Amino acid sequence: MIFELLLMDNMKFEPVKMADFIFSDFVYENDNFSWAKKYWEYLKVGGIFQVMCDFHLCPDIWMFMKKDLGANLVCHYVQKNEWGRGPSRQPHGCFDDILCFSKGKDYKFYPDRIQVPKVTLTKGLNPSGRITKTATAWIDDCTLTTTANERVIREDGHLQKWQKSLKLMQRLVDPYSDIGDYVIDVFSGTATLGEWCSTNMRDYTGLENDKEVFLLADKRLKKLRTSI
Repeated sequence: MIFELLLMDNMKFEPVKMADFIFSDFVYENDNFSWAKKYWEYLKVGGIFQVMCDFHLCPDIWMFMKKDLGANLVCHYVQKNEWGRGPSRQPHGCFDDILCFSKGKDYKFYPDRIQVPKVTLTKGLNPSGRITKTATAWIDDCTLTTTANERVIREDGHLQKWQKSLKLMQRLVDPYSDIGDYVIDVFSGTATLGEWCSTNMRDYTGLENDKEVFLLADKRLKKLRTSI
């Protein structure tokens, strides 16, 4: 079993085995996609490669993955956030784009794991009789609020920016992976994906180059392992 969080430049990492799933919440406004090319080589055929970005670079990384790497686009998710800023002369962009690619077209997908209640149940518009439906690519129920218990607090008492929720990881990772799969988190941040993998029995390698953020993530995962 592999479960590790490493303080290092992700361009210097070499995995001991190929990954089933790669997640990358990469540095926004940075159009150097050399990391994507590197980690695409570490993905198994049939594996999933997800890229979390914003609208500035979404078209660029999309075309890079398809044209340069030959990736197959599985889904374009859009996640609503409670934060977001922008110039005063345009609406604020309170959302993230999440592009889900596969290496080849034979990938795993388990829709039963991402079922949500049907809103038509109480409106007389439910001829199928089902009480749930597969969640859509528009994600508005996984936002991490400022008061959520899972929020990571820095030493100065402020909340760590750009943290993602465990519910979001469930929505993005669970339908494409199995117990025992190996997940690489290229820009791990506060290791929300690491916590999700730990509790859902996936192998995990998280990579973080910022020491302050790494220490927050390391503390989080050590606390989790102690409580299990």
